Amino acid sequence: MKKIFVLLSVLALLCLTACNETKESSKAEASAQPKTLRLACMAYNEPEVQAGVKALEAMNYKVQVIVLQNATIMFEAIDNNEIDASLHAHKPWMDSYNKTKSKSITMLTPYIHKNVFGIFSSKHKNISEIKEGASIAIPQDESNMSRSLLLLEELGFIKLKPGVTNPTDLDIESNMKQIEIIKLDTHQVISALQDVDAACSAKLFIVSNKVADFTELAQSSDLDKFGVGFTVSSANKDAPWTRDLIKAYTTEDVRNAINALYKGGSVAGF
Repeated sequence: MKKIFVLLSVLALLCLTACNETKESSKAEASAQPKTLRLACMAYNEPEVQAGVKALEAMNYKVQVIVLQNATIMFEAIDNNEIDASLHAHKPWMDSYNKTKSKSITMLTPYIHKNVFGIFSSKHKNISEIKEGASIAIPQDESNMSRSLLLLEELGFIKLKPGVTNPTDLDIESNMKQIEIIKLDTHQVISALQDVDAACSAKLFIVSNKVADFTELAQSSDLDKFGVGFTVSSANKDAPWTRDLIKAYTTEDVRNAINALYKGGSVAGF
């Protein structure tokens, strides 16, 4: 009887050990499985996002790069857990979305790139050629309109109300040169370049639209305020994968991709 009891005890121990080994093996297999990261971007900056995919794959991630139409769609997709992160909008744009929609989308730092902003012309070669009564196109979205108006004030075309940090055209106190300010959809400003004396725009729209005949008359001095980083839900801002995401996209390979893709329209933010 004693021998049978010992035998049963040994069998139970062996079974328990085997079960534990199976569980540990399952855990190891599960941890070895790549986590899928769904990264969204616009068509024009897909090569920038693709530049970091190999580094993520080396960290055992499976990466899906999803092309979407605009930043609003990306933010909504993040909110709905349809994507994990997006790379397109600059921080003031994201802040404006959060304020308008009562959301809390978060931008990871360091920024991946910063958008150069300036005033461009297909008719003039120097800013001094912009005369009284000239027509200047500017984007009508909140952040880019503010950036345009601050640049026009910096150049001495207009004077804004004191203390306004995010001006609209309603904050123009004086229009010294009587310039005609034409507000257009952000993506239409560059297409109007042939019809106006000048246009204020992010330079990347010049590059992405492959405008051949243009002159950069001046560049804004606010580059550091308009960084573009990966945007994620606030719940994920400290997740381990976000640290890996930043690590993968702050490399020389990504820096070289930014330089090649944007040709000065955007510069590396790290």
